[in-house]
Amino acid sequence: MNVIKLDEEFMKEFWEELEAMGMPVKELRECIQCGRCAGTCPMALAGLEYFIKRIVHASMLGLKEIFLDDSSVWGCQSCNRCVEVCPMDIKPYELIQAIRRVCFREYAMPSNTIDGLRNYYERGHAVIVKGFEERRKKVGLPEMPPTVIGNEEMRKKFQEVMKQTALAEVAPFPLD
Repeated sequence: MNVIKLDEEFMKEFWEELEAMGMPVKELRECIQCGRCAGTCPMALAGLEYFIKRIVHASMLGLKEIFLDDSSVWGCQSCNRCVEVCPMDIKPYELIQAIRRVCFREYAMPSNTIDGLRNYYERGHAVIVKGFEERRKKVGLPEMPPTVIGNEEMRKKFQEVMKQTALAEVAPFPLD
């Protein structure tokens, strides 16, 4: 039998981190564990161990280590179904985002998250499909889309804005 010893100070420390990352813990404590979020969550349907109901419960217990060791929070598809069906207006998706921010500060994230963030910073798009220029050209589009990826001046302005965010403190790559 697995036993988890809950430490009140440890719980408060995690709750403070969640608060700092944008999740009002007072709202989180209103969760009645009805399971409506789990019933609509693609993460649960995909079989991930920590889907939204379990994430809410683990957060209420202050179990930060679970999120650092398990990448389930990165599997969230941002569908917001959980938010739409929550009878207590908990905003579970906001919790996922807050936990991701906590994990990011601990460098506990999948490597493709770092790649996506680097692409976002360098090119203005998180997902860069190899050979996109040629594919765009084949369908009659300009090789570069009309976004920061195709506008050097705007890309540099975008990077300057990014340097003024929390990314500057924790980026696992140079912001030059």
